[in-house]
Amino acid sequence: MALVFSGCKNEIPDYDALLIGKWINTQVDGAAVLTDKSYVCEYRDDLIEFYAIGIQLDENNKTWTENSNYTYRVEGNLIIIDGTDLSDKDFHMEFEILSISSGSFTHSVNKFTIDNVEYPDDKIYTLQKVTADYESQFIGVWHGRCTTPGSSDTDYHYWEYFADGSFNYYYQDEQENWIRKTDNEGAYFLYGNLMATNYTNDLISGGVGKAYECWKIRISGNNMIWTGLRENDRTITYEMVKVASPPIVN
Repeated sequence: MALVFSGCKNEIPDYDALLIGKWINTQVDGAAVLTDKSYVCEYRDDLIEFYAIGIQLDENNKTWTENSNYTYRVEGNLIIIDGTDLSDKDFHMEFEILSISSGSFTHSVNKFTIDNVEYPDDKIYTLQKVTADYESQFIGVWHGRCTTPGSSDTDYHYWEYFADGSFNYYYQDEQENWIRKTDNEGAYFLYGNLMATNYTNDLISGGVGKAYECWKIRISGNNMIWTGLRENDRTITYEMVKVASPPIVN
């Protein structure tokens, strides 16, 4: 007479498979990340790790950057990443996966070194997987304004987005003539519902130099909403509608 015993055991997640895809950092230590402080990473099936983040170049200049000079491997629940940033600094990172699913994962930092100098980090990072795809809907011309009460930006604007990742920005002068900002040097980046834009010489703040902004976007038909969590837990909102063409420039 044979007795067969069956028991339960914890199944080890398939970390390699679950990691594949693009991820956006949404929380640090359980608190929401300021939208401009978000970063994006992508774990590809060829073991390349892509990384995108805004960086401060100097006192007057900052820019959104993308970099795929990293490789990764998974050992147990550790993600081990090696590579160089855009300044040719050597990075070595070891992230411990604390939890992971098809839609989100949380990790701590076991080790983080730049040019062999270690930078301790005891924070817990939470990332959400990119699932939305607004690429085709986003391209075109949008007209709208900030709808946040008390905002200093009360004027209407036009934004014209092209398939090559560039964009034009239009504003009105004091005589209400529409002007295309010629020094904009605009470039945009889309990662699901996160948009990052590079531009120069901020008209609203009066700042001079390179700048970037990040926004969470929602598109429904011909309507688009941007929201951005800024300092002091202030959420800024822009609402706009897609139109056939940009304004006539004087």
